[in-house]
Amino acid sequence: MNQLFVFLIVCLSIICSYASAQENPATSISKDSNTSIPIVTQALPTRVYEKQTLYPNGRLEVGGLFFTTKYFGEFTDNNIGLVYGVTTRYMMPFLPEIGLGARLTNGYLKYDRRYKERFGKDWERQYPEKDFPFSDSIGSLRRTKVTAFEPLFYLNLFPRKRLNYYFFAGYSILLLTPQDIDEDPLDGVGKRKHYPDYKDENGASFHLIGGIGIDYYPTRNLSVGIQAAYRYMKTDILDGYAQLLEGGGATNPDAYVEFGLKVSYYLFGSSDTDGDGISDEEEEKMGTNPYSADTDGDGITDYNEIYMSKTDPFSVDTDKDGLSDSKETQEYRTDPLSPDSDKDGLSDSDEIIVYKTNPLLSDTDGDTIPDGVEIKTGINPLSSDTDGDSFTDNHDECPSVFGFKENNGCPIPPKALIVHDTIIQTKEVVRVIEKGQSYTPYGINFKRGKYGIEVESELILDDVAKWLRENPTIVVEVRGYTDAEGSHEVNLILSQNRAESVRSYLVSVGIDPTRLTARGLGKNVPAADNSSEKGKAINRRIEFYVKNK
Repeated sequence: MNQLFVFLIVCLSIICSYASAQENPATSISKDSNTSIPIVTQALPTRVYEKQTLYPNGRLEVGGLFFTTKYFGEFTDNNIGLVYGVTTRYMMPFLPEIGLGARLTNGYLKYDRRYKERFGKDWERQYPEKDFPFSDSIGSLRRTKVTAFEPLFYLNLFPRKRLNYYFFAGYSILLLTPQDIDEDPLDGVGKRKHYPDYKDENGASFHLIGGIGIDYYPTRNLSVGIQAAYRYMKTDILDGYAQLLEGGGATNPDAYVEFGLKVSYYLFGSSDTDGDGISDEEEEKMGTNPYSADTDGDGITDYNEIYMSKTDPFSVDTDKDGLSDSKETQEYRTDPLSPDSDKDGLSDSDEIIVYKTNPLLSDTDGDTIPDGVEIKTGINPLSSDTDGDSFTDNHDECPSVFGFKENNGCPIPPKALIVHDTIIQTKEVVRVIEKGQSYTPYGINFKRGKYGIEVESELILDDVAKWLRENPTIVVEVRGYTDAEGSHEVNLILSQNRAESVRSYLVSVGIDPTRLTARGLGKNVPAADNSSEKGKAINRRIEFYVKNK
């Protein structure tokens, strides 16, 4: 029997080592793909779901038992008995860690009662020498037949793993027949000769049972394992011998343990635990989570990802563009399989989050220039006329700089407007300007409805500042003008803002602010005809009025 225990331990070691190798495979499948398109926004992370081996929810185990038994009582020794049986266990549908089941076993215990010197007068009372002359021979090796039924509660530690450890406990109904009692002759009144107080009900025991077990699943429907159980009994008649205690008190209860093999097959089980439209067996093959309708948590069920949108059920962001698959399919209607749905050179997330363009239109503003090209060249993809000069970007040779039709949308150089085109030329005129006279340096122009100073105007204003430094006694009123478009009130405000912008610039380059005042005159005193774009541009001007010398 010692060899049997060694064999069971070796089997358990092999099962555990093999199962460990199965639970930690060396290879894995990556579902990520690379894209060559640069994306400003960060891609969303991939959620990794560990593929499970078993899906035990709602499954019914039916198994066979082959156990050795070890009796503990007055005749405790090294003899081993055997029991056989069947077992069932039902895994709860939504919590397979909990199980309900039962066992039915039948077999025998084995023990040796030859060592009578242990028990003194109790032995002689129950086993008189004249009736049991073989007490020191082979005939003292005895058995007790046992048949047990137990409803059980199971606690499964790893029901979804290939190797499951579990505990169980329950209540046992045990029928026992000790060989000595069964073979004892009856006396004249129908009582057993050596057990006159024995009744039939003494052959039943109701007690608690508890145990542990390990199951290994070579396949989803088959398991092999070991199990051990201990019975907490209250009877002392298990071996047919009830020792009397000193003073006639209660006897010492017997007990026995079981240890052995279990082989089981599994039936039934929920076909679609998470209700996502994919059976548990299909999800087992694909590696998705049968307990969650949305394995990656992106808001799309596994079924819709696999069979409808064709997206990756393991990735929140299949195309790695920074937008979740659910946002793309349900809110933005973009292609979740392509980071650039409209093929304009911008990722969907950059169009939506960064540039505010339409990810479904390659040309959001309708100027025939793709959004990606406009971003790369510094043009506004949301406006067909970036610089506001009334020429669409696709026809404007200078789309980001205010210009004129006469020059294909580019600014007209000052020398094309007036003979005195630079401060250096007009300085000779300004130096002889008397109090009450004004000077207009052409080239300081503004976009329609704007009062910000353009880069081109700064060079001219720098020369004005130089002239003011050379003439430190001059006090100047900066006058702003507009073209004839818009109301009088609006133009007065706009022209005042233009004059203030020029004054602020001159102060920023070192001119004493007490020498400068600003005044807006609106569309009064036009310098050119407002009927042409050229004339309007000239009228959007700045004039320096000399208040003293």
